[in-house]
Amino acid sequence: MQENNPKKNHNKPAAKANGKDEKAAEPVNVEPETVTVPKEVYDALLAKCSERDGFEDKFLRIHAEFENARRRLEKDKADFLKYANEGMLMEFMPILDNLDIAEKHIKEAKDFNAVREGVDMIQSQIQRFLKDIGVERIKTVGEKFDPHVHEAILVDQASDKEEDTVIEELKAGYMLSGKMLRPAMVKIAKKKTE
Repeated sequence: MQENNPKKNHNKPAAKANGKDEKAAEPVNVEPETVTVPKEVYDALLAKCSERDGFEDKFLRIHAEFENARRRLEKDKADFLKYANEGMLMEFMPILDNLDIAEKHIKEAKDFNAVREGVDMIQSQIQRFLKDIGVERIKTVGEKFDPHVHEAILVDQASDKEEDTVIEELKAGYMLSGKMLRPAMVKIAKKKTE
């Protein structure tokens, strides 16, 4: 079924007499070079163009400021991560100095008690330093076994100890501001089975 609508077929090329289609030049819509509009419309269009140009300029400036702020923030973040531990390490330096002194004295020492006191002093300094930065040692010996903070490495059959009580600390465990750093590795008591 063919439609006979002259409006739909106005851009179709004409057929040749021999039955073959030949492409005819398609009509080109030519825009007029000048358009006449009332002065009020023209002035309104100029105002809108000026407003659009202002928005575009404002957008480009804000976008540039945003990109600069983003780059600055990334650089500040990288610098912070790079130097975040500087203060903590400066606080740790006296402990390292005391370890160096202790090592020197151990090589020259004749009095074992003096060496032991020096090592105890350094151990105390380390524990104080860790506490200052929020690191706590997990309580072990005498505590009830807690799988959240203890890791049972050994079991001892003991009738004189309450079952699941930590009886020996094999390796200390630590928490950082309430978050587990490392569980304490412990030996726990189990009742002897008959």
